[in-house]
Amino acid sequence: MLDEGTIKKGERYYKSGKVLWVVKYGNRLFSKVLGTYPYYVVLDLETGKNSCTCPLGGDCKHVAATLEAYENGFFFESFEKHTEIYPEATAMEFLAEVPELALNVTLKELIFALNTDESGSEFAKLFRRAVALTHITKRREVLYILKEALDEYSRVFSDYELSTRLKHEINVLEEEFQKGL
Repeated sequence: MLDEGTIKKGERYYKSGKVLWVVKYGNRLFSKVLGTYPYYVVLDLETGKNSCTCPLGGDCKHVAATLEAYENGFFFESFEKHTEIYPEATAMEFLAEVPELALNVTLKELIFALNTDESGSEFAKLFRRAVALTHITKRREVLYILKEALDEYSRVFSDYELSTRLKHEINVLEEEFQKGL
C-alpha cells in the first residue's frame, strides 16, 4: 500500500521525467524509472500488488511514479504475450515507432549513465543510439548535448580507444548536418 508521502515522491519523480517508459499489458504495468539506479516496476492495476527492483522491493516512489505516469496517459499498451517476459523490448518496439520520443528517452538514459556507468559500456551503447536517433530526427541542437556528454566521458575514460571512436562518430554526424544530409 502506498502512503501519502510515497505518492508525493512518485508524483515528483514523474514530473521530473524519471519515468522512462510504461507498458500496459492486460491489467499490469511494467516500467523503467530512474532513481539511484535504473529500477524496474511491475504493478497489477486490479489488486495493487507491485514489485520494484529498488532496495524496498515495492510499495515505493518508483511504483507511485509508474502509477502517476499511467494516470497521466504516459504509457504504451501491448497485446503481445512476450511483454510479460520482455517489457523493455516491448517498450523499445514502441519507441522505435516514435523517434522523437525515443531520442528524448535515450538522452535521459545517456546523462544518467554518464553519472552511474562505471565501465563506460552502457554509456557507449546509449551514445550510439542517440547518434542514430539524432540522424533520423535531424535535431541539430542535440549535437551540443552529445558533445558535452562525450567530453565528460572522455575525461573519465581518457585511456579508452572507444572514446576516440565515439568522437569520430559524432564528428561524422556533425559533418552530415553541415552538408545538409
